[in-house]
Amino acid sequence: MDFAAPPSSTHDPLQYPQASTPSSSAARPQQTQSIQQQQLQLQQQQQQQQQQQQQLLLHQQQQQQQQGIQPHLVAMNGINGGGNMPGGMVPFPAPAGHQAELNYIYGMVEELSRQLADNQRTLEEVVAGVGRVRSRARTHSLGNEELVDSASDDIKAQDANLDTLISILSEALEKAKFSRDANAALLTQYASILASMLKQFHDYKAKHVADVAAWHRSYRGQLAEARAENCRLREQIWEMQARAGHANEALRAFRGKYDEDGARWERRVEAKAVRQELRFWKRLAMPHLPEDDPYWSDDDDLVDVAEKKRLEEMNRLVAEQQLAAELGGIVGGGGEDGEVPPEVPAAPGMQQSVMGGVPMQREDGAVMHPIPPPRPSSAASSTGSSGQ
Repeated sequence: MDFAAPPSSTHDPLQYPQASTPSSSAARPQQTQSIQQQQLQLQQQQQQQQQQQQQLLLHQQQQQQQQGIQPHLVAMNGINGGGNMPGGMVPFPAPAGHQAELNYIYGMVEELSRQLADNQRTLEEVVAGVGRVRSRARTHSLGNEELVDSASDDIKAQDANLDTLISILSEALEKAKFSRDANAALLTQYASILASMLKQFHDYKAKHVADVAAWHRSYRGQLAEARAENCRLREQIWEMQARAGHANEALRAFRGKYDEDGARWERRVEAKAVRQELRFWKRLAMPHLPEDDPYWSDDDDLVDVAEKKRLEEMNRLVAEQQLAAELGGIVGGGGEDGEVPPEVPAAPGMQQSVMGGVPMQREDGAVMHPIPPPRPSSAASSTGSSGQ
């Protein structure tokens, strides 16, 4: 407690008065006794704390002696350069149990030291307050009653200051409580949002895993179906190739058997010889016809009949196109009005002379027959009539 400085006084109000009123003589011993009791209590507390510290230090020294290790000396020797340490020695660490006990003891010593310092500071404040009261009573020559009244006034003034401080602290406490409630609500909201996000993440992960598994199952099913279809097609191709091989082998066997027939071979040779003899007598009977005369085109064993018809049709179309081009060149650009004259039909004799004609053809009609498709190359190589 802080008291105002008392006025100067010539006598000590705390000492036993030699001559005073009965009330003052009864109050002074009580006040002095209370102050002496406080001082004795503080001194006893200090003595107890000092005894506890001494006991802790003795217990610590006993433990160090039992372990046979002096960590402080070893640490100091190591810090100072290791002059006192024997060569090759390394300080051994204390066991975990002893180290924990030492840490606990150190903590207790620090706590007791702090309490001792607090008690000493409190005692100094009490002694300073008592000194101020005594000096004030001595300065102003106050009695015990007057001193108590002045102290009560100071205490009341301090109470007013305490009320203001209490109001300020209460307001700060309310603000702290409001901030605490707001922070708690915010933390609750954050926890709920985080829990919902975590739940959404878990749901998305489960759905994604299910979708990927379904896609993999579908893909594997489609792949299995495609592989089965591919195997089936391969089996069909292999079966078809096997059947084609059997058919080709049968055809070769048939042709071999067919060519090995002696009677048929003799008939083919005889027909060939008859045709050659007939052609020889025709050429001998008509020496005036050249070798490239169309009359000899009846030799179907030399040229295929269908191929001859196709060549005739192609020659006729080429001749018609050439004739149309020549007529267009003669007429020029047409008349003055740019009209093109109609095509002039070719005479039968001219057409036959241009086309080369066919000797056995008697019909000169202008009927256009459709162009047959070209024969394959395999058909011109061998015919049934030639025997080659």
